[in-house]
Amino acid sequence: MHLSLMIILGYPISYRDGLTGASHMNLRHIEVFYAIMQSGSVTGAARLLNVTQPAISNVLRHAEQQLRLKLFERIGGRLQPTPEAYDLFPDVQEIFGRIGTLNRMVEEMRGGRTGRLAVAASPTLVNAYLPRAIARLQALGAGAQVTIQALPTAIAIERVARREVDIGLVYSPVGDPGVIVEELAESDVGCAVHRRSPLAKRKMLGPHDLATATVVSTGQTTRIGVAVRQACEAHDLPVPAVSVEVNSSLAACLMAAEGVGVGLVDLATVNQYALPGIVFRPFRPRAVLHLCLIFPKDRPRSRATQRFTQALHDLAGA
Repeated sequence: MHLSLMIILGYPISYRDGLTGASHMNLRHIEVFYAIMQSGSVTGAARLLNVTQPAISNVLRHAEQQLRLKLFERIGGRLQPTPEAYDLFPDVQEIFGRIGTLNRMVEEMRGGRTGRLAVAASPTLVNAYLPRAIARLQALGAGAQVTIQALPTAIAIERVARREVDIGLVYSPVGDPGVIVEELAESDVGCAVHRRSPLAKRKMLGPHDLATATVVSTGQTTRIGVAVRQACEAHDLPVPAVSVEVNSSLAACLMAAEGVGVGLVDLATVNQYALPGIVFRPFRPRAVLHLCLIFPKDRPRSRATQRFTQALHDLAGA
C-alpha cells in the first residue's frame, strides 16, 4: 500500500516541488523518514513511495536541516538510524497506525459495513419489512449501527424531512416537499378471520359482512383507515366501524387469532407470518395501499442507506 500521507488524504505529492521553509517536520518529511526506517535504505524507501532515490535523499536532507538533527548515518556502506531517529520512530509509527485505522474505516464505509443508519417507519411496516431487511444486511457483512423508530406516518415523514433519520418507510401519499419519495410496493387491505368463525367460509368480505362483527384495525386517520373509507365511499357503501383500535396489522391479526374480531389489515405485511389460528380473506371493495421509501431532500445517501434501500426493494420484489 502506498504510504503517502497526502495521497491518503486525497492530495497527490510531487517530490519535485520546491521544499517549504517550515522549521519542523512536515508530512513529506514524516513519510520519507518512516519509509527509510521500515525499509532500511534510501533505495527501499524510494520503492515503497514509488519515487526516485534522489527525491528521497533531497527530502531527508531537508528534514535534517530543518530539525538541525542528524537522523541517519552511513556506516559500513549502510544507512543507520541515529539515537534521535529511534526516539522519534514510536510517535511516527503511531501516526501511521492511525492512518491504517482510517483507511480500514473508509473501506468499511465504502462497503456499507459500518456507519449509522436511522430508520423511521409506521409500526405495521416495522414488523413486516425491517427485520428481514436488516437480516439481509447482516448476511452481506454489513455492520452498520441501526436505529429504528416506530412512528405514526405523519411523524415519520416529519422526522425524515428534518433530517433526523436517514430513511423512512411509510404509506403514500406523501406531500411534504422536504422529502424525496421512492415507490416501493403496492398492497391490499384484507380481513384476518379466526378459522372457526362463520365468516371464514366466505371467499371475500365487505362492509355488510362486517356490520355485526367486531372490527379490529388501526385508526380511521391511518393509511389503512383512510384507504378503507375511500373505497367504501366510492361505492356508496357503509364504512366499517373499528371497535378495537391497534397500532399495527400484526396486532390486529393476533387479536383475530384470539377470537376478538375480524382484523382489517395490510395483507403484504402479515401474510409472511405463521398465524395458524386465522385465515385471510380479500376485502371488497378493494382498498389499495401504496408503500414508499422517503429520504431527506438534498442530502447524499450513505453506503449503509443505499444497501438498506436495495434490501427493501429486493424484499418487496420477492
